[in-house]
Amino acid sequence: MALGITKTRNLVLAALIGLFALFIAAGPAAEQASANGPCNMWGDKQSNEIRKGQARKAVLCLLNRERKQRGLRELDRSKKLQAASQNHNDYMQNKNCFSHQCRGEASLTGRLQKVDWLGGGLSAWAYGENIAWGSRSYGTPESIVKHWMNSSGHRANILSSRFDEVGVGYTKGTISSRGANGSIMTTNFGWKVG
Repeated sequence: MALGITKTRNLVLAALIGLFALFIAAGPAAEQASANGPCNMWGDKQSNEIRKGQARKAVLCLLNRERKQRGLRELDRSKKLQAASQNHNDYMQNKNCFSHQCRGEASLTGRLQKVDWLGGGLSAWAYGENIAWGSRSYGTPESIVKHWMNSSGHRANILSSRFDEVGVGYTKGTISSRGANGSIMTTNFGWKVG
């Protein structure tokens, strides 16, 4: 009987040592993965150094970093909200307009209906939108998110505990020049029950 207890105790001890070693080894790997994540890889890149998908990933990463620092759940990427955000970006650039609703454009509600994010059968929903544009270093994902965080209304959207998904629109250029080293960004945040 005592032999069985000793074997069990040794197995448990060996398992705990193995888990501890795994935890220690994973620590630097996890830090390295974070250092190579979208926030750090592409967050400070200007539009002439970054692709659309990289910029979107960086913005999502930076938004979720802000939320995580405050104990909020991460936002999930929504393809429908992304489509609405991208459509709005393109409309603003094509019409040389910087607004949440440019002349001739549907309202945010209409844009969300058009991409079928808002549809029949929903019992509750909430949404919000942030827009920004900047040239050169002011147009990096990091700079845009930093400026949003320094604006109470934009920060409220980013840190709303109600929102659980987001779509990021990213367009190279500025409102007045497609060829400029800058970027236009729109984020549509959402939550719905249906």
